[in-house]
Formats: sequence, C-alpha cells, structure tokens
Amino acid sequence: MAGASSTTTEVAGSTERDPLTERGRRTRENLLVEARKVFEQKGYPATRISDIAEAAGVAHGTVYTYFEDKAGVFKAVVVELTVQLDREWRISPQLSDPVDRIAEANRNFLDSYTAHSRLLEVVEQVGTTEVEYRLLLANFRQRYVERAVAGIRRLQKDGMVDRELDAYLAGSALCAMVEGFGRQWLVRRERHDPQVVSDTLTRLWANALGLSA
Repeated sequence: MAGASSTTTEVAGSTERDPLTERGRRTRENLLVEARKVFEQKGYPATRISDIAEAAGVAHGTVYTYFEDKAGVFKAVVVELTVQLDREWRISPQLSDPVDRIAEANRNFLDSYTAHSRLLEVVEQVGTTEVEYRLLLANFRQRYVERAVAGIRRLQKDGMVDRELDAYLAGSALCAMVEGFGRQWLVRRERHDPQVVSDTLTRLWANALGLSA
C-alpha cells in the first residue's frame, strides 16, 4: 500500500511552481483539493485546466501561476496522496501486542483504500501509459510489504513466529490478501461491516503466522 520525503522524488520532472506567499500557499492548496475532485470525477484524460479553475473558483490563468500544465497539477495531487497514505498507514508506537498491531495496520489500510480508491484508480489508469506512475504505485506498495516483512522478522527473532517461514513471501502474500480483498470489495460494491472485514482479515493474518488472534 516510507517517508514522505522519498515519495516526492518518485514523480520525476515536476512542473510545479513554488508560491512564495501565505496567500499563494492557500490558493495552491485549494487548487489541489478541487483538482483532485475533478480528476476523480472526470478521470485524467477528460480533465481540462479550465475545469480545475472553475472548480477552485479562480481565473483560468491563476492555475498557471502555480503549475505549468495539467500534468503538473496531477503530479502534485499524486504526491499529496502518497504523503497522506504514508501518514494514515502508520501504526501507533504504543501498541506492543503483535495481533493488535496487525489489526490496526489492516484497519488503517482498508480505511485509506476506501477513502482514496477513486484517485488510486485514476493513477493506475494513467500508469498504463506513464511509466513514472506505474513505478510510483509499485514502489509505494513495496514499502507497504516491507513494513509487514520487517514486522514478521521481528516476531521470528522474538520466537513468536516460525523461523523457517520465508518472511518476505509471507509478508507479500498477506499484504496481497488485504489489498486484493479491499479492491474487490469496492469494485463489487459488496455490503459488509467494516469492523467484521478488518477482524476477519486480522484473524487470517494472525493464524497464518501462528499467532493467537
């Protein structure tokens, strides 16, 4: 599904222009909020700069004060998304019980995936033709997997998980289970209690590692 600074460098060739004033920063933030809504509604190809300007309530030329073109706006929107996901996926350092940590990780991921599913879908669509976005999503998901793998290795070191288990394969498979379910759940628009979903995935994850859920 990692630090924010590394995320911003993964979208190459940024065409964003740096606003210098507080008013400029507020205008830019509003542009990004409204641009995200337009991209989610129309998709990337159908979105025009004029659509973004109209949604943000500014003149057409104002967008170009902060961004060179539509591609620059989209890159900034995606960077904001990855920074937000990084923040939302963090597990509370106060949690020490491994099953509690797994449960919180699953809840955080599913909540974020639900909230950002449409924009993630647009990024994936752009990624079919733009390699930088395909790599961005792949790298971001890899960091999600690496967090899980690191947690499994710590549990193996503490003797709580079978040390013969391949930590990387286990972490990759379990993350794929959660992401895959989240994707299909939203695509099929199935109605499930989010807490039951989270509890079920956590139980499956814990049982797979031999932990008591």
